[in-house]
Amino acid sequence: MSGNRVCCTQFWLRKLHSLTGFLFLGYFLFLHVQGETVYGSPAFKLLFLYVPLVFHGFYGLFITYESSPNLFRYPSARNWMYVGQRATGLFLILFIPLHLGDMFGGAAYGLSSWYAALWYAGLLAAVFHLANGLFGTVIDWGITVGPHSQRVFVALSLGAFVLLSAYGLYTLSLF
Repeated sequence: MSGNRVCCTQFWLRKLHSLTGFLFLGYFLFLHVQGETVYGSPAFKLLFLYVPLVFHGFYGLFITYESSPNLFRYPSARNWMYVGQRATGLFLILFIPLHLGDMFGGAAYGLSSWYAALWYAGLLAAVFHLANGLFGTVIDWGITVGPHSQRVFVALSLGAFVLLSAYGLYTLSLF
């Protein structure tokens, strides 16, 4: 009975993980790369940004820890995306506190220094993580079950990555 609870709990935690990534963090990132202020109220920031971000980050670390990449045995595109998802997640765990410190803590690294390259990498990592995570979410939630619908959504995810990256890089270049 205990094994079933763990399995059931992990099932719902993974659903919540994908939901927080798509709904809360995806919405935030979509607006943030446009340079817009999101969640002006501290209460909304706490509930709809920081709590989902902390949960998504920590549970993502757990998922990464228990993952078993088989990239060298099967170097397919999906395996590269699987590894890329975990690698960008780990990078973002390190980058986001640095980014927040610069934005709110007055760290003043400035975009003319080494931090500019890091900031561009953080933007691309976050957008890749979102676009690839959307693909995983629609499979996980049973929205794209067949090979054709999955190919269509791969194209949509790639398009979202390109458009959001281009817009984010343009916005970042204005600073």
